Amino acid sequence: MMIADLHIHSRFSRATSQEMSIPKITEYAKLKGIGMIGTGDFTHPEWLNELKEYLQFK
Repeated sequence: MMIADLHIHSRFSRATSQEMSIPKITEYAKLKGIGMIGTGDFTHPEWLNELKEYLQFK
């Protein structure tokens, strides 16, 4: 069984912590036992660039 959170906002979303970066999200997901993360902010150009920088496609 995998625990997933498929609705996380980035720091580019209004009223969201500026700490919501890929490394921080990953760090806290691991602490909570979350194995899969989904974000809806991929339409923001800066967040899309960060996603491309950090994510590995297999």
